[in-house]
Amino acid sequence: MNKGFTDEELQKFFSVVDDQRFHLLFSFQAVLGLRIGEAVKVHIKDINLKTRELRIETEKAKTLNFLIIPEQLFDATLNYIHNFETQIVHAKGYLFFVDDHGMSPSCARQAFEVFIQKAKLYEIYGYSNDAKPRTLTRLTTHSLRHYAITNHAKKNNGNVVLTNKFARHLRLQTTMTYIYTSKDELYRSIERAQDNELLERIRKMQDKA
Repeated sequence: MNKGFTDEELQKFFSVVDDQRFHLLFSFQAVLGLRIGEAVKVHIKDINLKTRELRIETEKAKTLNFLIIPEQLFDATLNYIHNFETQIVHAKGYLFFVDDHGMSPSCARQAFEVFIQKAKLYEIYGYSNDAKPRTLTRLTTHSLRHYAITNHAKKNNGNVVLTNKFARHLRLQTTMTYIYTSKDELYRSIERAQDNELLERIRKMQDKA
């Protein structure tokens, strides 16, 4: 099961995100692969205006990392800061705010679920084994990170080492679990890998049998 967005699903999702805060927040996830806890903590001081670099305190690895912000997302970020300068100042520099405070991951997840339902992309695939079972949905905020990592791998000819650096995983094996390959892509890769000379020899063998 693909727990990431497809291109079509992502377009449909963003078409209904009509709040600028969440549109930019989820864009950071879909473009740069930020975890939701990292995205809500983006601070104005984390953005280098000269190099377009974003400083990220990676949650799981407890490391400091830097990623370049693509130009289109960078321009959208500057425009957002211009529009919400007062609110960002009141939120002590955090880009994503609720009232005069920074936004929590739970607040972002709640908003995400509203937009997912609005986009008619809400899909339950099971229930947890907790004492109080909760619904398990295919698309979550983490699905935006899945999309970013898969997209990065595709655009870089499947270079897992580069994608691993982009994903900020400690192990290559972890990165591999994020990269989704559809059945059609798999079948096309099998076709491309065929040795036509070998196939011809087998056909001749079949004719003689």
